[in-house]
Amino acid sequence: MPSEAELRRAAETGSPQALNQYGVRLRIDGRLEEAVEVLTPAAEAGHQDATANLALTLLSLGRGEEAAAWFERNGPMGEAMARRIRERSDEDDAPGSPGRPAP
Repeated sequence: MPSEAELRRAAETGSPQALNQYGVRLRIDGRLEEAVEVLTPAAEAGHQDATANLALTLLSLGRGEEAAAWFERNGPMGEAMARRIRERSDEDDAPGSPGRPAP
């Protein structure tokens, strides 16, 4: 696997593939906020792997609605994942659910 410096230099070209690879490296290293910054332009350019990786990273950060929006851009499997995230969010917001008192 290329070093972080090599991945960063490649990402500086703006290549969606290179941005995705660097973003994945940042994600693996636990640098989630940085990964979001790097993956977003690649996902916005329509790179499907970057879109999925961005969604997963956002989900790891607890940003479910943003993750769902990115998953939706990734075909039928992504749409199914987005529905699941939203359903879980609706369940979590229901009265009497953990973290929400019953009326």
